[in-house]
Amino acid sequence: MKETPVDAIPDIGELQVLVYADWPGRSPQDIEDQVIYPLTTGLMGTPRVKVVRSTSAFGFGLVNMIFADGTDFYWARTRVLERLDFARKDVPKDATITLGPDATALGQIFWYTVEGDGYNLAELRSMQDWYVRYQLTAVDGVSEVASVGGYVKQYQIDIDPNKLIAHDVKIHHVIDAVQKSNIDVGAKVFEEGGAEFIVRGIGFIKNVSDIENIVIGEKEGVPIYVKNIATVIIGPEFRRGALDKEGKEVTGGVVLMRYGENPLKVIERIKQKIEELSVGLPEGVKIVPFYDRTGLIQRSINTLKTALIQEIIITIFVILVFLLHFWGSVVISLVLPIGILIAFIFMRQFGVDANIMSLGGIAIAIGVMVDSGCVLVENIYRRLVTRRKELNVEKLPTEERLNTCVEGAQEVGKPVLFALLTTIIGFIPVFVLTGQAGKLFRPLAFTKTFTMAAAAIIALALLPTLCYYFLRGKLKQVEENRTAQVLFKGYNPLIRWSIKHKGIVVLISIGVIIIGLLCGALMKQEFMPPLNEGDLLFMPVLLPGASLTQVMDVMKKQDIIIKNEFPEVEWVVGKLGRAETATDPAPVGMIETIIHLKDKKFWRRGMTREKLIQEIQEKTKMPGVSPIMTQPIRNRIDMLATGIQTPVGIKVFGPDLNKIVEIATQIEKIVGKVDGAVSPYAERTSSRPYFEIEIDREKAARHGIKVGDIQHIIMTAIGGMNLTTTVEGRERYPVRIRYMRELRDTPEALNRVFIPAAGGEYIPLAQIAELKQVPGPAVINSENTLTYARVFINVDQSKVGLVDFVKDAQRAVDSEIKSGDIKLPSGYFISWSGQFESEMESRKKLIPS
Repeated sequence: MKETPVDAIPDIGELQVLVYADWPGRSPQDIEDQVIYPLTTGLMGTPRVKVVRSTSAFGFGLVNMIFADGTDFYWARTRVLERLDFARKDVPKDATITLGPDATALGQIFWYTVEGDGYNLAELRSMQDWYVRYQLTAVDGVSEVASVGGYVKQYQIDIDPNKLIAHDVKIHHVIDAVQKSNIDVGAKVFEEGGAEFIVRGIGFIKNVSDIENIVIGEKEGVPIYVKNIATVIIGPEFRRGALDKEGKEVTGGVVLMRYGENPLKVIERIKQKIEELSVGLPEGVKIVPFYDRTGLIQRSINTLKTALIQEIIITIFVILVFLLHFWGSVVISLVLPIGILIAFIFMRQFGVDANIMSLGGIAIAIGVMVDSGCVLVENIYRRLVTRRKELNVEKLPTEERLNTCVEGAQEVGKPVLFALLTTIIGFIPVFVLTGQAGKLFRPLAFTKTFTMAAAAIIALALLPTLCYYFLRGKLKQVEENRTAQVLFKGYNPLIRWSIKHKGIVVLISIGVIIIGLLCGALMKQEFMPPLNEGDLLFMPVLLPGASLTQVMDVMKKQDIIIKNEFPEVEWVVGKLGRAETATDPAPVGMIETIIHLKDKKFWRRGMTREKLIQEIQEKTKMPGVSPIMTQPIRNRIDMLATGIQTPVGIKVFGPDLNKIVEIATQIEKIVGKVDGAVSPYAERTSSRPYFEIEIDREKAARHGIKVGDIQHIIMTAIGGMNLTTTVEGRERYPVRIRYMRELRDTPEALNRVFIPAAGGEYIPLAQIAELKQVPGPAVINSENTLTYARVFINVDQSKVGLVDFVKDAQRAVDSEIKSGDIKLPSGYFISWSGQFESEMESRKKLIPS
């Protein structure tokens, strides 16, 4: 029981393997064309793959390979690794391709911040990256620890191109000099005085001065240093994510649990490790958790534990009232604890985790478990009373008592066994469910079957023995039982009346059936009732093109509003962009704010969770920001399983990204009018501002300039490039080269970037290329190589069930398509996605067509 893995809900996410591609500075279009599309086509032949979903964003790409049910997790990873060698042959050499962590959608079990007064974000991030992160990664059961927020320390060489020209130095000379000036070497050994001395050449960069004094060349006997043509400073590396706590920027990390581990045990080990680490942290620095799944797991399990205990107490009381024999009640009640313990043994052997569904299976089996004990014990009890009366003795001889108990058990043994078997057989259809439905309900079916099997074993093997020893003393016939007499007096006239008025009874029965059918037809339909996780996940999404600074400003304002204006909120931490892990593909324009709520006794009178969500969305409304409210676990499951962060979503497939975004925007307006829709939002992924430099090959050729040389200047001087990495003890920091900010941060400055020509002269970039502002993709999503745009829809499930909402929304959209208001060209189609897919899949399995 203690060794059984415990979680809040079953891991109902798809079995997936993530392939992560890192290519810093590249646009989503370049990532898609040169990295993700070749990877996707190369990986699609992997055995047992159900669907290949991919995302191309700024600087990185992600291929999400979803495997068929029943596939072994590590077998799937091995197959992907084998296929990856073949798939990466067409990928650029400087793109880094790695396999994602061996974690699932429920793997993010622990988030924390690293805080300390008197320390800046760069210092805190260094502590996180080089001390905290690796120590937590070493914890048993942890797959990965990803950093988020703060600033990564970087040595920045900001070149003045005018000084390059004055000293007649090319940028590639600077790159070559820096790369060759950061290395320690070994020269084997020499002997002296009978001892060996290991020879080392010390040359690693240690500080800014070392970089400034790197020699690039010489002119007329005078050395040209880096400091002569550039300014060297320590600054923050380019980042795509940030973390905010109640309006103050912080740094932190997220812990991902390895597949198949016990969440409670892993979180306990993480907390123990944090206590150990705290001693070694600088004074004033502390690790502060802000998302911990322990509370949710404990609440879920405690709710069911309480229900189980209450059921056992009520059952014992009812048996005692009806049987009026204390030890008989005890014998029957023993079925419950022993049966539950046997069920846990089976759970351990079959790999079934303890969660709200599996324990729910035990809870609903309690009534049937007791029935078997009641029937068997009551029959033995009756036989003992009758035998005593026949022999006219107060106490039966030992042999006679034993025979009576055996005969009583044999008399009802077969009916009891077959009654339990019919109940077990009733759950067989649940075992054939697949997908999320199977993963959700199979634990319940397993544990109910285990408890029923345990009840059968106990009833047939243990209870007769216990009856032999404990059914003693004053035994009354059932007819003499006062409780039975009272019930009989009430039941006798009722059954007589029913027999005399058969027609009325039949009509009442038919009426009940009709009312039941009507209620069933009107009942809300959903796949899984929403689990109250305790914490909320607020996900405002800004339009593409919003800068990190702008998104950070929005996040800080919203976090301050949520913390200061809602007394129900204990604390709030927001993340924009992505943590440095393959499991987090969020763009900069997406905010994920975890809102931790106080205990309900501290809430305002009359406040409900639904009202609080509505108030938060109202108070945090901002132009150009679309709010999505969900929960942390639900979001991860939906996002990685279907590519949709909300319970319902629509995917518009087609070859032209602009067209599918246009159709998605039209659908957003239509769905917004459907009853139950909350904040529908269509991704505007095709309207991010791009600044393109299109090289005129003929003009470049007249000056003897190669296209590759121009692209190299664009990539290094304008975009910046990490040339090498310093080694400072255990810490590693990049060294970056780039033009000075004021010479590259406006269109006018980019026009004047000089390109060295073959004759030694310098040509402005505007003379050999066209520089223009154009719209382009912010992110490119595809499924089995088909690009799609998404519409996210939250549903007010207090008004309408998910399945009912999807039916209404589908009717509304289909009506607009038929009327011609929405035009789907050839090659374009719409797909509905989300939780309801699992509901429909389970219906197909359970209800014959």
